[in-house]
Amino acid sequence: MRKYWNKAKIYNVNSIERYASGFPLDAFNNYKTVSLNGDWKFKFCGKVKEIPEGFEKPGADLSGFDTIKVPSNWQIAGYDIPIYTNVRYPKAIESVFLPAVPRIKADKNPAGCYVRFFNVEKTDDNVFINFGGVNSAAEVYVNGEFVGYSEDTFDQQEYNITPYVRKGENKLAVVVYRYCTGSYLEDQDMWRLSGIFRDVTLIYKPKVEIADMYFYSELSPDFKEALLKAKVKIAARGRALKSGRLKLTLLNGGGKEAASVIYSVGALEDGKSADIKFATSVSNIALWSHEAPNLYKIVAELTEGANFIDRRATNFGFRKVEIVPMKDGRGPFILLNGKPLKFCGVNRHEFHPNYGHAVPAELIEEDIKLCLRNNITAIRTSHYPNQRVFYDLCDKYGILVICENNLETHGLAFMIPRSSKLWTEHCVYRMRNMVNTFKNHPCIVSWSLGNESGDGEAFFAMREAALAIDKTRFIHYESYHKASDVLSEMYTVQEKMKDIGLNKPITHCRALWNLGIGTRLKPEDYRDRPFIQCEYAHAMGNSLGNFSDYWDDFKKYDRLAGGFIWDFADQTIRVVNKDGVEEWRYGGDFGDTPNDGNFAFNGILRGDRSPNPALYEVRKQYQQADIALIDGKIAFFNRYMFTDLSAFDCFVELISDGMTIDKKKVAMPSVKPGEMGSVDIPFDVTKVGGEISILVSLATKSDKPYAKAGHVVAYEQIMLSVSDFSLPAPKGDANYYESDLEVVISFGDCRAIIEKKTGEVISLDKQGEEKLKEPIRLNFHRATIDNDRLPQVNLAIAKWYLGVDRFKKAMKKLKVSQIKVFKDGETVNVAIAWKMPHMKELRTLYKFYGDGQFDIELAVVPKKELVRYGFTFALREGVDGVSFYGKGPFENYCDRSTAAVLKKYEGVAEDFLHDYLYPQENGNHTQMRWLSVGGVIDIKAIEKPFEASIHPYTLEMLDEAKHLHELKSLDYLTVNIDGRQRGVGGDIPALACLKKQYKILPHMLHTLKIRMVIK
Repeated sequence: MRKYWNKAKIYNVNSIERYASGFPLDAFNNYKTVSLNGDWKFKFCGKVKEIPEGFEKPGADLSGFDTIKVPSNWQIAGYDIPIYTNVRYPKAIESVFLPAVPRIKADKNPAGCYVRFFNVEKTDDNVFINFGGVNSAAEVYVNGEFVGYSEDTFDQQEYNITPYVRKGENKLAVVVYRYCTGSYLEDQDMWRLSGIFRDVTLIYKPKVEIADMYFYSELSPDFKEALLKAKVKIAARGRALKSGRLKLTLLNGGGKEAASVIYSVGALEDGKSADIKFATSVSNIALWSHEAPNLYKIVAELTEGANFIDRRATNFGFRKVEIVPMKDGRGPFILLNGKPLKFCGVNRHEFHPNYGHAVPAELIEEDIKLCLRNNITAIRTSHYPNQRVFYDLCDKYGILVICENNLETHGLAFMIPRSSKLWTEHCVYRMRNMVNTFKNHPCIVSWSLGNESGDGEAFFAMREAALAIDKTRFIHYESYHKASDVLSEMYTVQEKMKDIGLNKPITHCRALWNLGIGTRLKPEDYRDRPFIQCEYAHAMGNSLGNFSDYWDDFKKYDRLAGGFIWDFADQTIRVVNKDGVEEWRYGGDFGDTPNDGNFAFNGILRGDRSPNPALYEVRKQYQQADIALIDGKIAFFNRYMFTDLSAFDCFVELISDGMTIDKKKVAMPSVKPGEMGSVDIPFDVTKVGGEISILVSLATKSDKPYAKAGHVVAYEQIMLSVSDFSLPAPKGDANYYESDLEVVISFGDCRAIIEKKTGEVISLDKQGEEKLKEPIRLNFHRATIDNDRLPQVNLAIAKWYLGVDRFKKAMKKLKVSQIKVFKDGETVNVAIAWKMPHMKELRTLYKFYGDGQFDIELAVVPKKELVRYGFTFALREGVDGVSFYGKGPFENYCDRSTAAVLKKYEGVAEDFLHDYLYPQENGNHTQMRWLSVGGVIDIKAIEKPFEASIHPYTLEMLDEAKHLHELKSLDYLTVNIDGRQRGVGGDIPALACLKKQYKILPHMLHTLKIRMVIK
């Protein structure tokens, strides 16, 4: 075997120039291809020196080989271990002893040997083989002869194997190296997996072929007419062309001819190629956009005299992407077909817990439908090109794509690629591969030079290489603004993003977490550049707070062109263990070192594509219609670019005290993009009592390719009246007796016992039946969410300074300083004063009434910022049912609640919590008016709403579990009642970064008042 994998100067041997002409069709429109997917012979080698000598030769003994599916990653198939790391390179890639870079350690570099037999019938065509993706490098042999070598994991590799094949059976052998010098350019935040993980295809091409096609258009100012331009390459490989004719036919979405042109092709010598350029006018065009993805098909046919030679076909969309500078105080803008564009986007790894990077086409299609059903209309292909079918589907369904080069050197960005001639050649090669392959896809609106790879001349070289091929899209790159057409940043907090919107002096931070470290930019330095958050709203675990605040500013400021959430789905590998238990694994679970633990769990969806609660907030904020009450009418502002709101049905639901009492369909008037319209409230609300609201929704009138008719695209709950939280005065006489150890209160047919030492309510019974499993006790700690525990901060002193687990430790020192029992009329009062670290004042007051009710009042003045304040207790075994009037049905927090609806909900505890793959605080509900648990206890708000969550496990269990399968449900429920929890944050990766309004601030009085009714 050759050792190209450790030679940085060699990254491609004999792999042909990438092209966008698609696979060839015969005269009957059948693809001239044969899939080589399926069962292959496979041998895993722990080190490259273990590669069996001569296995590629015909007749070699393959008895020691296993069988593996292609496409797949061999780690998913059970060979070798997956490695998850974010910034740090795997051990095999030298990244510590810098003078040795680039060097791959041979004793730590596994390899996979693949063998596949295929047949070739007699043919006059050339035979090519196409690999859709191989990680990380492949040596290819046919019938024992070396064919070629290529790196660049996520781009296609294609070889002309005509000289090596023979009629009948042929042997294809591939050596895949886990690491190569190209791996230095592939330090993406992802699972490091290996193998032939995309399609392998045998292609039959005529000896004179349509080798490449590039189409683009110039649109008239009214966007109704177009000049379709073409650049087609004809190549002679194996014979000469005397003369020929090239016909291009443009077919509309209905299959009818919209335009055609014929071009005469002159003589072409064998081994030569010719580029043919021409244009044709097209009238009454249907534009492509994410809202209306109108596709045409272009068919190119090459003939020689009366003889058919070659036919290729590609989809095409008429659309114009441009950046317009600031003018007259407006802009700058990214325009799509003349309209300002705001990216409602997400970053998406092509990854699935069952398949690794070998994601089947049907699952990619479902991902795209999931996006559209949740108002996500843009994807950044983080951080590499996806397989071909992804772009075909985005063209079809209407997804805007930032197509990103397979380049990230995060761990060594200070030295690779910079301005190195060697690394620049690598990077340009990758950039050309991507642009040449996907240049005809209308869904792609931008080429991205890569991710987190520093600065230097390499980026100008990539930019120039891309623009030399295609000038119809803008260039994106976050880490070096000079090489980018837009100003792009990641994890810029809202306040600093607002400064950009206001065109103020800024520090271009390059993902340095808003610390002011970076390039100082004056307003004139970025005056004419729109701003994109290429990564924002880091959705790790229970996160995505502040999201609505971001979108308030995205809507307000012209320059702010939206962003791409990090990220789409948790990157987890699903394993069923020997006991049949499903495990969702993360970094370190396979013994992989170095690793970054569960930092891969950043999805608004779980790995299996079930929703994390953050998804609902995304769907709400990405909706394209704003709904409000203005002058007594329901007002709509249309944020769609090309869609009139009359395309949707409008429904108005009347809600009183959380219950729907009426629902009507309202005639939706025409509301054009960028305009406002209104409808009357279709109810006489003066006849309705209680707390009143209306829920207004817009829904699709008919089935869409991604959703059924009636799918809600936008909604808003409008409060017409708000409760004053008054409760009926309790009745009856309560009594108590007191000992040295406890206070026993009798109220109606109920009894409560408060332990004096702990201040806890250790017993609640009604007619002798105990209701509690665990006492009612104070609680100031929540099971740490990822943004609380700082998983990327390994310094104990930093976690101490930031107060991680501060109140968990403080609660161990909670003591009663005074307890006072007295009667106030017929009411028994138990007043308790407490001492606890970090508390300036802490008081509770219990008021017991003679009708089986009691109030709990909590007053707290902390010295340090609180995580939560309230009570926790557990109810006896067998209690299950839950109903409440509050925000739901999914969990919500003070900084992530705009999607939740204030209504009455019923179910069981599991319906209202959420199973994060890394267990943490979950299931909270804000704006609670009342809560009823299992017909055992009712809890009602006094003066203001409370927050609550119910779990079939304890807080301690939730805090200690590191995997979902470790969290076992108990046969009793833990109830948490809070005055408030602080927000979850998420502006910055794994750091809460809370805004003031979502904090529980120190040196301020915070109160909670609730009434409990024992049933």
